[in-house]
Amino acid sequence: MSAADPITQERVYRALKADYLAGLFHAGEKLEIQDIADRHGASKTPVREAACRLMGEGLVEPDSTGGFRVTLATPLELIHLYAWNTHLLLGLAQKLKKSVLSQTLDRFSGVEFGSTPIEIATLTGAIFLAFAEATGNSEAMATIAQINERLFYPRVAGVAKVTEAARELRTMTNSAVADVHKSIHRRIESYHERRIIHQQDIIQKQAPRLFDN
Repeated sequence: MSAADPITQERVYRALKADYLAGLFHAGEKLEIQDIADRHGASKTPVREAACRLMGEGLVEPDSTGGFRVTLATPLELIHLYAWNTHLLLGLAQKLKKSVLSQTLDRFSGVEFGSTPIEIATLTGAIFLAFAEATGNSEAMATIAQINERLFYPRVAGVAKVTEAARELRTMTNSAVADVHKSIHRRIESYHERRIIHQQDIIQKQAPRLFDN
């Protein structure tokens, strides 16, 4: 089958993206094109094409030694992503009726909150995407889904203790509160603020002079 065959290209792209979202890589890891091609029964050309598509989505970037690597976001890039995600989620949650917001949170009331960092990252994305899905706005869904993908590996790396991370998500999705809008607003802000502060601390340690003023 020709490497230019669009069916092969699409199959390899979807498979490589599934690998990415399954946590088979880590941020900064170089993609071994031949290994990926062998795993998915394809030549190297459609793998490179798939990597180029992922690069356009911000999930993969050029490697300094040639080829591609999983995107290794800088602290400042992560700060901007977390801040943008906060604004989007707060706006979406605010637009939902109280009953709809409660129902959205209740979708996660009986779920297992994860036993690995990958499961925590996956569930985090599912919770945030649920807010967009509840609005019925396809553009909101697409935007949150894209941010979820870009933040997948930072979320995995950010899980220091699985039990604490699971507790945070369990608290996030608790609808048994007096004012569900006020509560989810506070939880979303708190969740992202902690991660923004962590990235700011990294920047400060890397370049303390930037914070002298």
